[in-house]
Amino acid sequence: MKSVFYPLGKSAPPGKEECNLCGRVFPYYSLRRCFRCGKLYCKSCITENLTDRSYIICLNCARRFVSPRRSGTKYTPLSVYLSRRARWTNGVKLTFSGVEEIIGDDLPLSAKRSKGWWSNTRSRSHAQAWLDVGWKVQEVDLNHGTVTFKRPNILKIEKKSTKKGVSASLPTFKPRRFRKPSLTRIAKAQARLKNEFKKSTLRKYRGKFKPKPAHEKRLYKPEEKP
Repeated sequence: MKSVFYPLGKSAPPGKEECNLCGRVFPYYSLRRCFRCGKLYCKSCITENLTDRSYIICLNCARRFVSPRRSGTKYTPLSVYLSRRARWTNGVKLTFSGVEEIIGDDLPLSAKRSKGWWSNTRSRSHAQAWLDVGWKVQEVDLNHGTVTFKRPNILKIEKKSTKKGVSASLPTFKPRRFRKPSLTRIAKAQARLKNEFKKSTLRKYRGKFKPKPAHEKRLYKPEEKP
């Protein structure tokens, strides 16, 4: 069935409704209602679940599921990228397409046509992305489409060594102290060794046979009857 466009200010004829996304007018029975926003859409502006046909969602709501809102501004990923690069370098040169890949969106036309867009002024929201992490724009080449970021060198103050001839950066070697064991530990270790030696020298008998102790052997002889 052909779709019809009606000018602004005129409502659709009775029995027909307008798609809330593309604006085309269809018969009421050919439109579908999104279960999330509750508005009517045509078949080209909805997505259906293959397993459950009753699960209908429009393209606007589907886009929110796929790409949810992220915290921060549009240029927050650029500040995160520069803060990570600051660990091992003081200068970064990026192309305009590289910046677009980092932020996940297109740069405005003014960023590709004028150098004033890249000025280091905190009044602009996009400039705060590199100024808040300690970076500044040093050079912009509109012909080649590149931008160079720089940050000042941060020098680490080394502590002066107290001893002469030894630098503070070198670690000092401390010998390990061995404590002398106490007399109780030595006595326990000797008793344990003595018991283990006795157990190893005892004669082992098979089965349940147990030899008579020495005091029973002294009482009477096994050959003589009592």
